[in-house]
Amino acid sequence: MRYEMIYEKINVAKYHPSIRILHWLMFVLFAIIFVFGIVMVEFKEAEPWLMYNIHKATGVLVLLLVLLRIAARWLTQIPPPPFEMSLLNHRIAQFVVYLFYALMIIVPISGYALSNIHGYDVHFYGLTLPKIFPTEPAWEKITELLHYYLAYSFLWFFLLHLLGVIKHHVSGLEILRRIT
Repeated sequence: MRYEMIYEKINVAKYHPSIRILHWLMFVLFAIIFVFGIVMVEFKEAEPWLMYNIHKATGVLVLLLVLLRIAARWLTQIPPPPFEMSLLNHRIAQFVVYLFYALMIIVPISGYALSNIHGYDVHFYGLTLPKIFPTEPAWEKITELLHYYLAYSFLWFFLLHLLGVIKHHVSGLEILRRIT
């Protein structure tokens, strides 16, 4: 199936600048979050509170930015899939994008829950955020596992996304130009 009718209705070749900026900004922020998250877990004895606070604050920032990004997607036109892309590849790409958005919301919320359940505050660059989840030792381990596995799921889907971009670039599809 091709997208002739879609091409007649949508006349944009790139994502809106707000979406492009948010895309790359969030890429950098997620890289920071992952590096800090790994270092925090590996060096538990050192109690790196500054890293924890930066990790948590950046997680809240990412959650706010993803909500802004969703609004930007709703309010702006997005480019149609490349004409040469098969329907199956387009559906796979859509699935990965929706999964990304779900994980970009769920992972920070699970981290917020993890902090609250352990009895810790979440600070957003100097502002102490309210405790939404009760301190509950019985939920500590499951919340840790949930946050850990969701975060690594995000990382694996990022790698899948990256492989897809590389595959399409090698096959001559101009996917990357839409977001740069």
